Amino acid sequence: MFLRQEEIVTATVAKVLIVRGLLLGVTLLALLVPARVPAEDGARTISVLSYNVHGLFPLIAKDNPRDRMPIVGWLANKYDVALFQEDFEYSDLLDAQMSGSIGTRGNGMGWDPRRVAAKVLLAPVVVFLPHFGPPYGAGLSAFVKAPLLVPDDVNREPYHVCNGWFGANGDCWANKGFLRVGLRAAGDARIDVYTTHLEAGSSDESIAVRRAQLERLAAAVETLSEARAVIVAGDFNVGFNRPGDRELITEFRDRLGLRDSGAGPELPFWRERNYILYRGGAGVTLEVERAGEATEFVNRRRALSDHPALYARFRVESRRTEEGAR
Repeated sequence: MFLRQEEIVTATVAKVLIVRGLLLGVTLLALLVPARVPAEDGARTISVLSYNVHGLFPLIAKDNPRDRMPIVGWLANKYDVALFQEDFEYSDLLDAQMSGSIGTRGNGMGWDPRRVAAKVLLAPVVVFLPHFGPPYGAGLSAFVKAPLLVPDDVNREPYHVCNGWFGANGDCWANKGFLRVGLRAAGDARIDVYTTHLEAGSSDESIAVRRAQLERLAAAVETLSEARAVIVAGDFNVGFNRPGDRELITEFRDRLGLRDSGAGPELPFWRERNYILYRGGAGVTLEVERAGEATEFVNRRRALSDHPALYARFRVESRRTEEGAR
């Protein structure tokens, strides 16, 4: 079968129009979709969750944390970095839901004679209460998506100071401290992420302990992170509206050059005790895109903890330093 000349011309014009249309479509798509920036000068976003999960023994927590933890882990798995406080013996339940993330736990109970004695005395109770584990370690854990985590770049350290066994919130039943993990930004640039849980209580003694803990944490950041970009998040038990506390958090931020991400409780029944703080560093600029309360952890019936879940989404831009450019 042969085509007439007019048909050949018509077919050729149609093909040209189709090709031009495809080219135009690709051009428009390229204009609408941002081009990928080279990794060495790249930008990415990192989402951070900080959540005190109230993982105490059921009689103290007034519910069964084992029922809540799988839901907490399932919801937290969408974040690049999930930082938990008070997970105590429930970290494995969280870990089971955190697919694609690598978990790191904080310091253990240690060898403080008082905690060792309490552990021995309570050992018979565990026979009848299998999930009763105090005294505890720091109760901290960090879950980081595998491509972001720098393997073995970890520090965990207890504060070695507390106030109260049977009063003042019983803080000595946990060996509170801080946990640091290293994240990849791009190239050789790093971000150090810290999580902590400080002394509770409003007495002068508790405030003095918090001051000592923040002093130790600040010294650790200065030593371990030096010029690096830093994110510090957790349950500080510090409130701007409580006498003595405003100065603590302000002095801590100023000393390390940290800024408040703006993450804070949005629902009216929460207290302001938790923070996500940050700063840029060598080769890395951090900019907050969004921050607030992760309200998916609260539904109409109840919240999944007695603390708000806070989040911040950072835009991370890597830039060449003068040394790297040479």
